[in-house]
Amino acid sequence: MSKKFFVVWCAVLAVAVLMGVCACASAETYAMTTVVVSLDYDTDTVEVEDFNGNVWAFDGCEDWQLMDVCALSMDDNDTATIYDDVILSARYNGWIDGWMERVCD
Repeated sequence: MSKKFFVVWCAVLAVAVLMGVCACASAETYAMTTVVVSLDYDTDTVEVEDFNGNVWAFDGCEDWQLMDVCALSMDDNDTATIYDDVILSARYNGWIDGWMERVCD
């Protein structure tokens, strides 16, 4: 094996290891299920409530309706408290109004 090949191989390996470390450092995300509780079209703000009673907000009323189920992808901001967590994305996940009637029929 040539010396040049060995040096290039070590460089590629070092970059791969560093990319893995960076990916692990930023992997502090979690999913959260919420329900839309408020829509403010003037400020284009959607407020959602999680099942612990915490209210979260994000921009983009678009097609959201009250009682829609919203799946949030959250970043924990590398802290133990949830109150500084950041919403990474919000996805429509159904609606809750009348859900029990549909399930129990």
